Amino acid sequence: MPDVVEVEGLSKRYGSTVAVDGVAFTVAEGEIFGLLGSNGAGKTTSVECIQGLRRADGGRISVLGLDPLTQTAELRRRMGAQLEESSLPDRIKVWEALDLFCTAENADVDCDTLLE
Repeated sequence: MPDVVEVEGLSKRYGSTVAVDGVAFTVAEGEIFGLLGSNGAGKTTSVECIQGLRRADGGRISVLGLDPLTQTAELRRRMGAQLEESSLPDRIKVWEALDLFCTAENADVDCDTLLE
């Protein structure tokens, strides 16, 4: 099976702090992959770089054949992610949540059709 995620030599610093140092891995199509480590090990930073939310200082990343920094919009249409913490207001209606996400993602779908 082809690799859908390729990470080679990923590095990221925050000032003098090295958050990620030379991380490399691949994830094949259909593979279940986990990124484990202690607090401060660079897991979140690595995932944010893979998603195109943060710019790596070094290395190469490819997701579904796309560069997360230069092809961010296309990648976001094809990839989803769950943040560490996220929630909607307790009393939000389903149509309000759909409207929120359709607006946030500039979706080319009709929220009313999704609701049906």
